[in-house]
Amino acid sequence: MTEAQHRRHGLEAFIDDASQRESTKSKIAIEVRSGLAHINLRGNAKDQKFIEAVENALEQPLPVEPNTMSVRVHHVYWMGPNEWLILTAIESADTVMTRLSESLCGMSAAVNDIGGGQIALRLTGQHVADVLAKGCTLDLHPRVFAPGMCAQSGLAKANVLIGCIERIEGQDTFDIVVRRSFADYLLHWLEHAANEYGVRFTAS
Repeated sequence: MTEAQHRRHGLEAFIDDASQRESTKSKIAIEVRSGLAHINLRGNAKDQKFIEAVENALEQPLPVEPNTMSVRVHHVYWMGPNEWLILTAIESADTVMTRLSESLCGMSAAVNDIGGGQIALRLTGQHVADVLAKGCTLDLHPRVFAPGMCAQSGLAKANVLIGCIERIEGQDTFDIVVRRSFADYLLHWLEHAANEYGVRFTAS
């Protein structure tokens, strides 16, 4: 898939319209992260050779504990016992997939580009957890959902992956990955849910 195809997210109209409704005192910023590649990785987490091959290819740890993530050059999310989602800069996608495929050659593993079906969002600011709690049953208290944790859940009837990036003095940063077909609906819901705090939408 070409870089241009990856970058078209179909939410331009919503963002343009939302900018007209933007509060001058917005406490929450929501960014459509269109410059990312989405790579699905499957393999045997109990196979040390598999783990080492992936970590050598990515040059960072592979999260094997349930509902954790590895955040360095790439964001690697634990999705299940034998499945991970890798988000990386679009410019690095071909290199990452080639290195993974070469490192895993001969193993029972799979590497696939799934960027055409997903959208990544980043929510930053005060009250982000309060907004998400309006439509999500996860316990998002900092003692329970700390940085480096992730979970698949429902958010306003959409299936999403939520990752906690940072929580510093009331300024939270969460990433959300949602299916492309639900992205417009979810942004409308987030705008409504965050209205009392003020929200600003942008796209990378």
